[in-house]
Amino acid sequence: MSSDEEDIDLNEDTASQLETITDDGNDLMDIEDPLPSTQNSPAASPPQNLPNTRQVDLSINPQLLTCKSYDCVPLAAAVHPSPISSLAVTPCYRWILTGSEDGYIRKWDFFQSMNGKTSLTQAQRHHHVDSVTLAGVLSSWWENEETVKPNETDELLNTSTEPKLSAVYSLAIHSEALWAVQGCENGSINLTTVRHDEGKTHHVFRNHAGPVSVLLITPSETELISGSWDKSVLEWDLNTGDVVRSYDGHSSQLSCAQFQPMYAPNVPDTMDDAVLWNQKNQNTLMTTSIDGQSLIWDRRESTKAARRLKVPDRTPPWCLSACWSADGSKIYMGRRNGTVDEYDFASQKWVQSFRMPANSGPVSYVASMPNGKHIICASNDNIRLWNTTTESSFTIRPETEPGFAKPSKTASVIPFSILSGHHGGTISHISIDPTCKYMITTSGNRGWDGTSTNACLFYDISATL
Repeated sequence: MSSDEEDIDLNEDTASQLETITDDGNDLMDIEDPLPSTQNSPAASPPQNLPNTRQVDLSINPQLLTCKSYDCVPLAAAVHPSPISSLAVTPCYRWILTGSEDGYIRKWDFFQSMNGKTSLTQAQRHHHVDSVTLAGVLSSWWENEETVKPNETDELLNTSTEPKLSAVYSLAIHSEALWAVQGCENGSINLTTVRHDEGKTHHVFRNHAGPVSVLLITPSETELISGSWDKSVLEWDLNTGDVVRSYDGHSSQLSCAQFQPMYAPNVPDTMDDAVLWNQKNQNTLMTTSIDGQSLIWDRRESTKAARRLKVPDRTPPWCLSACWSADGSKIYMGRRNGTVDEYDFASQKWVQSFRMPANSGPVSYVASMPNGKHIICASNDNIRLWNTTTESSFTIRPETEPGFAKPSKTASVIPFSILSGHHGGTISHISIDPTCKYMITTSGNRGWDGTSTNACLFYDISATL
């Protein structure tokens, strides 16, 4: 694909590119052809004063906010030839981007896949559980190319200047899928268009000295947060392409970055409250590195040092994933020793830990559910839906003596259920849509340690009352 750099107005009027979506409250995504043909159609109605963004209903079913548990069933598999290192989704979940170690980015139509447009072959079904019968619908694909700086071309006399493929360790996509950013192994970040001229690079952000492992677009979609193996976290202005801030403090490769949620589950269930479950507080940013450190940043105070979450005693320094609770009051971090640590955000203190069963392996990914009680923990053996409010022998709490912890003495209660689908591989990403109806899981080691099953599964989520 082309890697020519050129200027592009990312905030131009995009109404002509957006789907026509009804507002009748039905499932908005079961539309086979969102752009009806104009052939033999009546004259178009006069234009109306519509906003330049899609009118997508992201309200959540109130039962999903108060349910006792969730039933997550895998239905479709997006077939990949190599480990999947990155995942990016639009809020409406129509378009899914996956980045693999083979250097290719694949664009999937999620609802075409879930509506059963294509089925897996018998040989492909053999690798999955019985419920997985549908195949992911691949819309398009393009290469993730490392481009050479223009001023270095003359210096590379004996080296080819042709762009080379780079493993895609990080991805982020615009809310309307107009453009995306993708990290490269040489530290550059490509800004490419998605809805038109797919995969064409229009700008390259250059500053990092190592592979870019974290990309996060701010809620306002005017800045970009990037983290790299060079231990740096940078904030970019997407309008100018310049670095506007550096978040210094990490001493190892960056593994995760998330903004704090703004949803308050104790507020009466109204339409506005339901939508707020997917809203983020762009002033509070959490970043984690693979050495187990987690830093909390207040983006309004550029000169103030970050608040640091202390690693509990007897806990190995390692963390590939961390997440906020639904209301933003707690933080969960997956560890190499098969535990998930829970922290209180207000006090930055360790509250308790949840120990996976023996031989489960490191916890490579964690995600929280909207009811405020359940989290999803991904280990090498399985993915588990864990009830954090259930007392069991798997819960570890600190004693009065500093640094001493022991399992809580409770009857043999199993606080988790196993989600079918993955087994025997490192989970690189878990994504849950804003309405909590669907979930996507991918397998890959993101360039670090671990094996992969090359699996990308699409789940259906329902409430268990």
